[in-house]
Amino acid sequence: MPSPPATRMRIWLSPLLKLLLGAGLIVLLFRRQDVNWGDLADTLTHLSAQPVWLAATLLLVLLCLLCGAGRWWTALSGLAVPLSRARTAALFMIGHFFNGFLPGSTGGDVARAFYIARDIAGCRATAVMSIVVERLAGVATLLMLAMVGLLASTTYDRRPSLLALAGLLAAGSLLLLIGVPGLPRLAGWPLLRQLVRQPQLGPLLHRLYGALQLCHAQPRLILRLLGWSLLQHLCAMASWLTLAWGLGFTFDATTFLLLVPAVLTAQMIPITPGGLGVREGAAITLLPAAGLAAHEAMVVSLASFAASLVWSAAGGLIYLLPRQHRRG
Repeated sequence: MPSPPATRMRIWLSPLLKLLLGAGLIVLLFRRQDVNWGDLADTLTHLSAQPVWLAATLLLVLLCLLCGAGRWWTALSGLAVPLSRARTAALFMIGHFFNGFLPGSTGGDVARAFYIARDIAGCRATAVMSIVVERLAGVATLLMLAMVGLLASTTYDRRPSLLALAGLLAAGSLLLLIGVPGLPRLAGWPLLRQLVRQPQLGPLLHRLYGALQLCHAQPRLILRLLGWSLLQHLCAMASWLTLAWGLGFTFDATTFLLLVPAVLTAQMIPITPGGLGVREGAAITLLPAAGLAAHEAMVVSLASFAASLVWSAAGGLIYLLPRQHRRG
């Protein structure tokens, strides 16, 4: 068993290494795409001269977060977990604060799980599973938007393997959420049987299945979760559009909107804080099909991350409030 100093060093070293990985990806993308820092600085200066578009972007990002909080509260109420809307929104913002610094776009879910397990004494397992349920709805909706966007885009060179992967993941997430008649029989599969027997993973899978069963019995709950998810992702897409307009770029807005969900999907890969570098790589690969130059796609992606960090800072302020103000 590692000593406490070694454990603390590992806790600090892992996020630092992932942050360095994200920064390294950014530098690599700049070099490979022949992008220079002067282009970046000039473009950001143009954005600072467009306060209306900047304010619209920040407002849309906030609306995106509020839709996410609404989706989570809907899952909590559907699973009979007593938590107020205000407390749900506060915990969601705390989670968003951690999302800016933990790997992928789901790192803050760990923080939400910790706080809600602390706040809810009688149904902690169900409360934590509500995060998984609402995330399933969000991921399924985003993957469907990404697949539709890639199919509908007339300028992007479609890759069958990418479309197949997005389709399979979307179908799998959706089937878990809405339920399939043969789902209980899947426990008999050798791989799942081995997973269920694991002392740490088995109980979690049982609790997740119990939460999903509650959702399967409430079709309207599932529709509300998907509705909140759609609103959330549409706000995120619109925030990217207002950013690109504020930066003064010339591009095909329809193609741009169709391809943004695929970029947002890439940032969920949990290898760098906030998807840094991964999201930019996806933006450089996809968004030129809408008429953006490589450095323009990079700037839009980095600016969207910066806009998100503004509200991460707000979540950090909530996190720093005295303990009694953070409890439900």
